[in-house]
Amino acid sequence: MAYSLFSVHGVEIEYALVRRKDGSAAPLTADLLTFLGGSPDSHPVFGEVEIDNELAAHVLEMKLRKPAPRLLPLLKDFNAAVQGINAALAPFDAILLPGGMHPFMNPARESKLWSHEDNPIYAAYDRVFGCRGHGWFNIQSTHLNLPFDGDHEFSQLHNGISLILPLLPALAAGSPIWDGKPGPWLDGRLYHYAQNQRKLPEIAGPLVPEPVGSESEYRERILEPMYRAIAPLDPEGILQEEWLNSRAAIARFDRSAVEIRCLDTQEFPLHDLALCHFTTCLLKLLVKRNKDLYTAHKAVPPDLLRALFLKTAEKGRSTPLPHGFPAAIFGIPDFQGTVGDFLKNLVPTTYRHSETLEESVFRPEIENVLQNGSFAERILIQWENDPNPRRLCDKLAAQLDSATRN
Repeated sequence: MAYSLFSVHGVEIEYALVRRKDGSAAPLTADLLTFLGGSPDSHPVFGEVEIDNELAAHVLEMKLRKPAPRLLPLLKDFNAAVQGINAALAPFDAILLPGGMHPFMNPARESKLWSHEDNPIYAAYDRVFGCRGHGWFNIQSTHLNLPFDGDHEFSQLHNGISLILPLLPALAAGSPIWDGKPGPWLDGRLYHYAQNQRKLPEIAGPLVPEPVGSESEYRERILEPMYRAIAPLDPEGILQEEWLNSRAAIARFDRSAVEIRCLDTQEFPLHDLALCHFTTCLLKLLVKRNKDLYTAHKAVPPDLLRALFLKTAEKGRSTPLPHGFPAAIFGIPDFQGTVGDFLKNLVPTTYRHSETLEESVFRPEIENVLQNGSFAERILIQWENDPNPRRLCDKLAAQLDSATRN
């Protein structure tokens, strides 16, 4: 069924499995799923959260079993899933690691492809793109799915998401360290993700999706060129599906939703859900203020959104908001300042589109990020105090485990 705009949410959070003894990537997802559910293709359940595999054999995802009208009640189930998985991993001497990237994994040497259910899909990706790199095997993200019912809701949601995407890395960056040292970007996952499919640029496009006003236009402008580009390399048509699209947000017409994919996994589920909640409220603000976000999106200078998205992924909240960004549609005309300051100004009006209890829990988390820095910035502070990637893994895994016990 198609849910109406903002009536429900779908959330997926990915984690890496690492060995306790040295923090190295542990390709144990199949063993874990067998331990918990009887086979590598099982989907063990913790309340409303179920567990599944990913492309890399050391990564798993926790996802909602069905769309949920509110996010706060899900926190206990995501926390319970972390605790249940960590308990199940104990006999394997392994533990879950949060964050957008493993700090010192060498994917060229350590990568192991998922070999069970859906393996033909992953094998096809590896054959076409060569997945033994950071942007494939060393990434963990949180996905937010928001529904639409019909072309008008789709247009408002798709174009609204495109307009806020360049702001989100300022809040969500959580991968500043890879190859055992700080990289040039706060969001290293997006740094590598942006380069994943240079072989077929139609698949990622401009990263921030193009202005589109209907499902038929989306299929014509985005999906069909992508399918044509990959067809010579994918003669069996294995990859010619909606999920091949590698933009920072993609339409999922198979479930009448748009999936936001640019959020790094945070240090524990409270922060992931706070980001999903703020993103949803910000979109509600845009939709309430603007009856035609398609036209607003088309009016933005070409390439401005992509350039801002990449710069915010690099520099975070200190990124200057460029001239030409449509600040007026957010209710702040003539704004001059940084992305972080722009978001601070938006907080009071954004949370008017929120249930009181959810605001009381999630708003302090967002305000703390805007005041004190993203997860990436907090990781770098830990690094400055102790520049050791293995000990960093220990600390991040311990923080996740501790926070989900409460």
